[in-house]
Amino acid sequence: MTGKRRKGCPQAGGQSSHQGGTVGLFVSILVRYPEVASVTYRRETHSLRLTVLVRSVVTCDRAAVLKDLVSKSILAYARLVGREARIFDFAVKTREGVSLVEMWRDIDSLTHSELSMVLALARDFFGDQLVVDQIPHVEVEDLAVQEELIEEMLEDLRDSRQQPNLIAFREEGRVLVFNQ
Repeated sequence: MTGKRRKGCPQAGGQSSHQGGTVGLFVSILVRYPEVASVTYRRETHSLRLTVLVRSVVTCDRAAVLKDLVSKSILAYARLVGREARIFDFAVKTREGVSLVEMWRDIDSLTHSELSMVLALARDFFGDQLVVDQIPHVEVEDLAVQEELIEEMLEDLRDSRQQPNLIAFREEGRVLVFNQ
């Protein structure tokens, strides 16, 4: 796994139908995982950035522990499913007592199960400090449908390299998606 160094803590260790599918993927991720603050797609690297918010300052030491945990988990998962994680990057930025935890992953090897695992690790690691959007009650069946849609749309996005750079986030209970 490789990644570019980003600002913040030092690294520890190393409208086409397709666009509609990407928009649908972003909406599904934000609906299914209320702890995800934003999702960004970068065409240049064919990768996604997932951002979660933490209600406290995440120190560089604590960020390094989480990065190591997530990195090892992704490597183990990738080996189990027979995929190679081409891009894994991790950064923490803090502003006014709130930390933004960002994780970049390549579309080619990212799966819904891995996404779910990584977000479960973040929930366990940060506990009540993790910002989770209060969304209206969602039925268990609807969550299962969202999970299936996420996997299908990830598969569709793997085959498409013509997507524009996009970002999606929540604002006042709505999901907003913009070209970048």
